[in-house]
Amino acid sequence: MDEKEKQQIREQVTLRAREAEDRLSPFAAREKDCLRRSDYSYNFYRRGYVRDCEAVINLAQYNRYGGKTQVFSLHANNDISTRASHVGLVSRIARTIGRALNLNCDLIEAIACAHDLGHAPFGHKGEVWLNAAARKYGYTFAHHVQSARYLDHITRSNISLPVIDGVLCHNGEHVLREYAPNELATRTFDDLEKKLERAYRGEITQAELMPATLEGCLVRICDVIAYLGKDRQDADRLGVHPLNDYTDYGAGVLNHKIIRAAGEDIIFNSYGKNAIVLSDNIYAALVNGMRENYAFIYKTESTGITAEQSQRMEKAVEEAFEFVLSDLRAGGKLLDEIYFPYIYANPSSVQAYKKADENAPERVAADFIASMCDDYFLSFYNRYLGRLELKRTDYFD
Repeated sequence: MDEKEKQQIREQVTLRAREAEDRLSPFAAREKDCLRRSDYSYNFYRRGYVRDCEAVINLAQYNRYGGKTQVFSLHANNDISTRASHVGLVSRIARTIGRALNLNCDLIEAIACAHDLGHAPFGHKGEVWLNAAARKYGYTFAHHVQSARYLDHITRSNISLPVIDGVLCHNGEHVLREYAPNELATRTFDDLEKKLERAYRGEITQAELMPATLEGCLVRICDVIAYLGKDRQDADRLGVHPLNDYTDYGAGVLNHKIIRAAGEDIIFNSYGKNAIVLSDNIYAALVNGMRENYAFIYKTESTGITAEQSQRMEKAVEEAFEFVLSDLRAGGKLLDEIYFPYIYANPSSVQAYKKADENAPERVAADFIASMCDDYFLSFYNRYLGRLELKRTDYFD
């Protein structure tokens, strides 16, 4: 094929991409909104948010989703959810609904794939333990903030602002009836930096954590839709809580029924609007369903870590945090060996990250521990700090 024929194909592919964008909802994100810190030279078929999604799934931390607990820690059972399966489900649900609403599905996929990159090992319990260790030094750890920090500050991978914003604002523990960009939404990188700094101090408000795009708003509610029924089914599979204890508040009890009911509801109530809207009935069903999940799963010992183990793990995370902090204050010899080279393929980005946080070692200590999957943390602790004996429930227990 000669260069003239290749150019004709480039032009046709580019034209079809522009036509597809023209067919999007007037409220959808566009190519022009794909603001980056540095200019990026696109090719003719891999543009905008497609580049972001591919960049995300090639980040080192993306690989560790598979080893991070979603809810049920210390269960050696590949049939229950991990961060990897959760992220894939969020992406699929959000893209299906987003396509029906004529939103930008490439942006949706990029946000969904990146939204939990900052999660600590051992699920939300691990997040609580790491926050407790960091708060002693005036630093607040939250996984959604950490995910945005990882993309923008640690890897410095030139991800676009709408993706980072959607990740920062994805907080899936707060269900709203309506999600719509507001006047406090993040629209510049200066806005982002100010929000992150305030979040590190624990000063960020929920009003400031509304995504600037409808795509980000959609991922936020799909995060809830994805885990609500799946966590129940995982609990039932492990024999820790039966499905027949849950109430059908109108959205169903099982995962597939919740996805269908909530998806249809969002489409019917959001189509043609500059907001992602739930009906009163489905909103109430999700809120009440989450309350049952908290009562039957999240606030019990059925997640795989008993109260006694939880105390031991909180102490272990604190000890690991102090150990890492001491290493950093002494020059970071150990982290130079096992952490910094892992972050990103571009050494200059790693050096920029180290330089920016040289006076805030508590942030880097939290970064390192948050980067670990469950088994990595146990191996790290056992190698450098002692023996942390925790019984892992296997398939036949």
